[in-house]
Amino acid sequence: MTEAVACVAELIDSDGVHQLTPINANKLWQMESHAGLREIVRSSSLVLPEWAVVWAARVLGRPIRGHIGGIMLFENFLPVAAQRHDRLFLLGARPHVVERLHDQLTYRFPGLQVAGYHHGYVSTQQEVGLIDQIRASRANFLLVAMGTPKQELWIARHKHELNVPLSIGVGGSFDVLAGLKADAPTWARGHGLEWAYRLAQDPRNLWKRYLMTNPWFVYRVLRERVLAY
Repeated sequence: MTEAVACVAELIDSDGVHQLTPINANKLWQMESHAGLREIVRSSSLVLPEWAVVWAARVLGRPIRGHIGGIMLFENFLPVAAQRHDRLFLLGARPHVVERLHDQLTYRFPGLQVAGYHHGYVSTQQEVGLIDQIRASRANFLLVAMGTPKQELWIARHKHELNVPLSIGVGGSFDVLAGLKADAPTWARGHGLEWAYRLAQDPRNLWKRYLMTNPWFVYRVLRERVLAY
């Protein structure tokens, strides 16, 4: 985590524009049939392995040093960003969620400059104005919460227009960071049980995702192990 936080700071301070992508079993499942998403992940400046990817790498004899969830990273980076007086733009979620997150971050991290925010319900006609708003904010750090693959595709399509050094797709993290939804507890986080906790919280919307994704992922990992030997 210390290295990941340092890497985020380095990317913000470096030249050019960068995209950071957390990756889990669901995103790998989507990548198999979505060439655009696959290319975005492979070309990202930094890829964050969540627990399923760490487990798979160990099974395949290619161990990754640690689990770094997207929310975990930003909980660790935001205090650093406040010390550095970074300028953050928040894009995504419902209007009341992103407004509450703006208020929460401003209160919790006085040194952090929340340069602007906008909800995630943006029509094609509104995109030009939104891009101008983000560029005018002079943010050096952009969080986009639109869900996969929409957020990754949006960042990749517009990152050079935005002129923001680092952009990250963070899925449903805004609800958690805003305090509107509980994050996975310690017994689940980093132990491969976050999916079970989230499923229990929202079975109606998540049952299909996990029913399809988890068996596919385990099968693909074990098949790869068998083929490798």
